[in-house]
Amino acid sequence: TRLAKAVRFSILLALGVSSINLFLGAVYGAIEGYYGGVIDLVMERISDILNGVPFVVVVTLFQLHLASKVGVVISFLFAFVLTGWIGMASRGRMQFYRFKNQEYILAARTLGAKDSRLMFKHIFPNAIGTLITSAVLTIPSVIYSESNMTYLGIVNLDSSNMTSLGTMLSQGTSMLTTYPHIIL
Repeated sequence: TRLAKAVRFSILLALGVSSINLFLGAVYGAIEGYYGGVIDLVMERISDILNGVPFVVVVTLFQLHLASKVGVVISFLFAFVLTGWIGMASRGRMQFYRFKNQEYILAARTLGAKDSRLMFKHIFPNAIGTLITSAVLTIPSVIYSESNMTYLGIVNLDSSNMTSLGTMLSQGTSMLTTYPHIIL
């Protein structure tokens, strides 16, 4: 039962992180890719700065300072979202650069379509396949990162009604010296 709850938590966290990252990355990448120029340059530097911060540092700082105010799970979710959307934004940016000069976009622009309509009615439907594929592929990495952070003790998700795969693995390592057959 405990293992099932841990897996359920990991999957729900991964789905939540993936969904939020998809939304934030798609909007950020759409703005970057569509407008280009100075806007793209500034927004790309912001994402480069955020991408340069190690994930372990972000999680540790959030757990030390934010977890007492909003809770451990919400703090952990914020840590994943702070840097997780950057890859999605990059993919969205590439897709918007790819489609923004197509003939149907030029035709819609000639007929008087506004930028928001061009971005989200014409270009975004063509880019959504790549973004959704990317979002689905982030789910295993979120589960892996969550298990690592809880195994190392950086995040403590062990309570009476919640646990994590990493916490269970961490608690089980002491049993390996006494009962090595557990590995099998």
